Amino acid sequence: MRDLYQDKLRTKQQIAEQIKPGDSIVLGSFSGEPHGCMRAFGQFASHITPIHISASFLTGGAEFLMRPGVKCFSGFLGPYERAARARFDNVVFTPVQFTAALGWLIGSDPPDYFIHRVTPPDERGHFNYSLTSSWEYRTHQWLRRHSPSTKIVVEVNPHLPRVFGLEEFGNNSVSIEEVDLIVEDDTPMLVFPTQPSTGIDQSIAAHVANLVEDRSTVQLGIGTLPMLIGHLLCDRKDLGVHTEMLCDAHLELIEAGSVTNAHKGLYNGRSIATFAIGGPKLWNWARENPELAMLPVEEVNAAKVLSQVNTMVSINSVLSIDLAGQACAHCLGPATYSGLGGAFEFAYGAQLSPGGKSILCLPSTVTLKDGSVVSNIAAVHPLGTRVTVPEHCVDWVVTEYGAVRLKYRYMESRAAALISIAHPNFRDDLARQAESNGLRLSKGAELERS
Repeated sequence: MRDLYQDKLRTKQQIAEQIKPGDSIVLGSFSGEPHGCMRAFGQFASHITPIHISASFLTGGAEFLMRPGVKCFSGFLGPYERAARARFDNVVFTPVQFTAALGWLIGSDPPDYFIHRVTPPDERGHFNYSLTSSWEYRTHQWLRRHSPSTKIVVEVNPHLPRVFGLEEFGNNSVSIEEVDLIVEDDTPMLVFPTQPSTGIDQSIAAHVANLVEDRSTVQLGIGTLPMLIGHLLCDRKDLGVHTEMLCDAHLELIEAGSVTNAHKGLYNGRSIATFAIGGPKLWNWARENPELAMLPVEEVNAAKVLSQVNTMVSINSVLSIDLAGQACAHCLGPATYSGLGGAFEFAYGAQLSPGGKSILCLPSTVTLKDGSVVSNIAAVHPLGTRVTVPEHCVDWVVTEYGAVRLKYRYMESRAAALISIAHPNFRDDLARQAESNGLRLSKGAELERS
């Protein structure tokens, strides 16, 4: 194995310099981002034009994106993609659900390179995909079998923890025989700090926590609000974890003894995720922990999978919602801000779960750059807005002013419920706009009283 490793080993400079104009490169995401190779692109391949990059939410080492010779195809925009798009118009967005990412790549021309960060090999010569299985793990397998022209490059990083999967899905590992080239890099893993909470965050978290019962299976995201919600759930009993992203909030629940994973109905005894973002404490807990399984996204997010999980509670943030209940998490008006991810699938799939529910959270207002304050609950979305979760798939909605359930409500009742949790300064205007748009709120109230 040592001889084979050395035979495939290259420097990052060698990888960058063998790229040719017009080559296409698919990069891993989150902890799978090959930060060493990405920096080498900027240092040693800056003269090559064009280079086609497929990626989602680039983080460390993504400065190479800030030159017009790079053409980026993204399914989820982060700060780097938004900045490059604004300055050079060299980023295009493809709306694709997280579970469809592999299909997107299979349906496209095979890339010239697939580059993903992995752990050092074990004694059997197996690299581990660590904290990111996501779409990349099965992409690696598919490319190896169906696209011999694609160079599969693994960037070995000693900081990544080895994280178990399940044997039936490949155990989150690949053999050295399944890679073409190896590079080494020791860039530290990125830590995403949580911002201090506000009173609004705390109120939203309290309303959400009131909707989560003992024996629920919980999905959370990253950031201030999920951390608050996780903290408030530490007095619950027999919770389960089945989540797109494993985060520090889940770890707090686990350490508090609130998580047993005993009643999930699917993968009992294990916390399930498709990637993880957090800090050293989470990484150390995840390292070779038999209580965690990192699975391909199709085995985590798909509605047919979520329907098998007992009391699945999906908790996600959105940017805005209109009085019909159409929720938007990835657009600001007609402009794409982020991406679809797994928001729709978890919102829909959780409601297929026995006893499950979907909870969408948002602050009632937002302060714009010019200092003006606008309502995040709108009578209608601006022209061209694309919704993330359609009206018929929205269940619970929470702001700092309360929680309302929209599922199975008629239109007037839905609008009235949303107005009741809007900021008081905007409620009268929302009611007037609703009436002018044909929603007879007064008639709805009469029907409910009769």
